Amino acid sequence: MFKKPSAARGVRQTYEQLLNANLREHVPAWLHAMRSVPPSDSLVRDPTQFSTGGKLSFETTDATASTDAKAAAGMTKIRRALPEGCVSIRHGKAHLRTRSTRPPKIEFPEDRLRRVFYKNHPFEKSRPRIVMEPTGKTCHDWSQLSHGSSQVTGENVVRYQHFLMQSENMSEQEAYVQATSEFYKIRAREEIEAKIARQEARSYGARMLEKPFSAKQLSVENREIRRSAKAFELRQEEQRLRNVTSEKMFAAAGETA
Repeated sequence: MFKKPSAARGVRQTYEQLLNANLREHVPAWLHAMRSVPPSDSLVRDPTQFSTGGKLSFETTDATASTDAKAAAGMTKIRRALPEGCVSIRHGKAHLRTRSTRPPKIEFPEDRLRRVFYKNHPFEKSRPRIVMEPTGKTCHDWSQLSHGSSQVTGENVVRYQHFLMQSENMSEQEAYVQATSEFYKIRAREEIEAKIARQEARSYGARMLEKPFSAKQLSVENREIRRSAKAFELRQEEQRLRNVTSEKMFAAAGETA
């Protein structure tokens, strides 16, 4: 594989040849810039058109002889006329693509623990979190799951599980069971505290705040429900009157007959 020569360099060389042959009179401003800062080579790599078979050190004469035998037997078919020393090489599109530089994938030990935890607890992702750090400390003590009034999230469980695996020499499953059991106790205590707080607030006459938009939407919905119920009752009454009228008409027709 070799890089294709830059077409931009050919423009400068061609124009210089035209100037030397007195076919152009004026020197453009871009020519001085291209002389001082020439364009770079093309990044497109083309396949080589010349055969290198038998020229490398690791190639043996047996491989060369077998290749010549196959060519003589007619297994190698050249579909077009080529100069001497050239071979027909067909490359797929995948081999002609220039690979872009990509950074290596960085995998931390906590990533696998985090994937397992959120796979078993998907609703923890939708729980609101407090991202503000009141103390400003970046180093935390993960020797215990809860630190008093601090918020307990799934990230705390993952860090605590990793601490148990590193410090207490627990297996991944044992650390996961201990971390999640403590996490469930904390979640149950938070739910009980919130329930008791709501009951106390209602007992003292507090009313839960409702968003104005939600209250308005509920009132409009209730109004439409009442209108629909009233229209349904009117239709039922009309149908009942029609049935009574038709019954009377059939009874009168039977008496006259």
